Amino acid sequence: MPQSVKLHVSSNNASNGVLNVKITPWRVHLKTGDFVVWDLDATGPAKNDIQWFRIEQIDQAHPWPFQDSPPPDPMYTGTKPLLKVTSPPKYDQANPVKTVIAYGLTICFLDDTGRLRTMYIDPDMIIDS
Repeated sequence: MPQSVKLHVSSNNASNGVLNVKITPWRVHLKTGDFVVWDLDATGPAKNDIQWFRIEQIDQAHPWPFQDSPPPDPMYTGTKPLLKVTSPPKYDQANPVKTVIAYGLTICFLDDTGRLRTMYIDPDMIIDS
């Protein structure tokens, strides 16, 4: 079953530019066979500014619960025009992973001068599998 994580991004590229990010939900509880879809909602003023976003594994001590190639594998980077990452599980149906895995996000956007900038989002986001 898909578990959706929505990334809502808005920006203001005035001379004192602002990039606002909201992540819903912060915590995802996975059951055996679940997968996560990280979906960037850039329908507001940021839609033309966001170039890509990347899922990053923070806690290297626990196994990444998705496909065999953990971040920073390119499969965890959503680029234009879709700006979406789908992570299928690698669970053994008989022996699901039971742990908490922290992840972070990097968003790449254009500033008011057209230069590429990145924003790293705090790794307090959790996958609870």
